[in-house]
Amino acid sequence: MKRTLLTVALAAALTTGICGAALAGSGAGAINLSFPVGARYNALGEAGTALSQDVTAQWWNPGGLGFLPQRDEPHDLHIMQSSLAEGLADDIGLYWGGYAAPMGDRGAIGFSLNFLDMGEQQGTDESGNETGVFRSYMFAFGASYGVLVTPNVGVGLGVKYFRDKLAEDNIIKDTQGGGSGDSFGVDLGVLTKVPTFQFAEIPVVGHLLWKWPAKIPVVGKYWPMNWIDVDGANFALALANLGPDIKHVDADQSDPMPRKATIGFAGSLYHSEYMGLLLVADYLVPLYKWKDDDYGFGLESSQEEFGFGAEWNYLRSLFVRIGYKSAAYGDIKDTTFGFGVDLARWVDQPLTFDFAKVPQAEGLPNVTRLSLAYRF
Repeated sequence: MKRTLLTVALAAALTTGICGAALAGSGAGAINLSFPVGARYNALGEAGTALSQDVTAQWWNPGGLGFLPQRDEPHDLHIMQSSLAEGLADDIGLYWGGYAAPMGDRGAIGFSLNFLDMGEQQGTDESGNETGVFRSYMFAFGASYGVLVTPNVGVGLGVKYFRDKLAEDNIIKDTQGGGSGDSFGVDLGVLTKVPTFQFAEIPVVGHLLWKWPAKIPVVGKYWPMNWIDVDGANFALALANLGPDIKHVDADQSDPMPRKATIGFAGSLYHSEYMGLLLVADYLVPLYKWKDDDYGFGLESSQEEFGFGAEWNYLRSLFVRIGYKSAAYGDIKDTTFGFGVDLARWVDQPLTFDFAKVPQAEGLPNVTRLSLAYRF
């Protein structure tokens, strides 16, 4: 598609790396919707589709919201801030805030605001002449609802309205309002839990049996057995940002919403009274495909992404996280890491702080994401 003066308006933002080479080359618009939410999940290889069951499930998988009422504090507030051009442009940043509340015993509703501030830029025309300084931004307001259809299966639906302001119309000398565009998107998701089970360990024989029968008779006696609790696994599927293209001026100057399909896994490898180890993984495929000189709906398997990570915790209060992220867009093959602190045990306040360091694209510096959450 031909980009006229609108491309000039975007050039300064893209060259400073706010969306990285990955997103700049992908062709998708609404780039603020492509950055993962929640420092915890960012540190885990940017994977959380099968793990998130708090307010951030609005971004990852609205099906996870259905499990929110099961918590002792079912109301959830979360804010995240992320620099996007560290060392290049300090006035560029991503901000996300959300609130979720229970709707009965089997469902929850959430609201969120996603805002990308692209800072001040100097506009130029096609001849390189300065046309003035402008400020660009994007935002999306969303609402989601998740509900349990069975005790172990949650499904969810989310809707969002997106709008960008790339430049003032007088800056790009466009009389048709080409400096701004809008669209909407729909999210769908399902999260299912495999129930917790137990193994029975027979010390004498040294092998494992399922917990049935409760005791095994041997010549009128019972073998002594130790029961080992094993947490079940979560599996998830989410479709995000299903909506029409974002138009600037006309259909020939439009970009697709960052439509995607993601499958996820999460499971506890070990847990005890004092510590635990959690594993998580995501696999993502874009749902916009280049064909007939334009982007249309399609499964773009050549641009797949995947991430996985591990989280170790002590007393469910101190968390250390590490992960790995691979993405075709941006040639990303790098590690992620971070930590978290839940203050509920220490100061009797359910306040959580999380930190993550994640890659953006080859050749660009890693960026920091910070989250603050409160439960009540």
